[in-house]
Amino acid sequence: MHPKQIIDDFKSMGATFVPDNDELYIDNPENIYPELEELAKSYKVRIVAFMKGNYSDHDHAVKQTMDKIINFYCGIDQDMNEKINNWLNNDAAGTAAIMQLLINLNKNGWDKVTEPICNFENDVTDKLSKEIFDSAMSHFRRQ
Repeated sequence: MHPKQIIDDFKSMGATFVPDNDELYIDNPENIYPELEELAKSYKVRIVAFMKGNYSDHDHAVKQTMDKIINFYCGIDQDMNEKINNWLNNDAAGTAAIMQLLINLNKNGWDKVTEPICNFENDVTDKLSKEIFDSAMSHFRRQ
């Protein structure tokens, strides 16, 4: 989910985000459901980056693609699973890069397949994600 969408949805309910360095606070949290507060916590790093102006459309495309690939590996049903499966069956290097990405995310503390990876990304995972994204886009352009 794009951080802008999360921010706009919260604003429409009367709650706003207040970034403080790398922390994120919610004004009027009583206006939102606790589940939405948990969603904001899960996407905190991306929301803060967006609010600081450090989250481009290309960054979102890469991160959204990684989210979809992770969902594929976690067995979450999505429309594009067949396309992802076809790509990975024909790209051993891409598959190896994803395995390395999963290992690095796990080393960073990600261990719940139900939890978004956002708060466990770092420079190493960002670099791997961009390589995986480029490989995937190269494959899909040829289709």
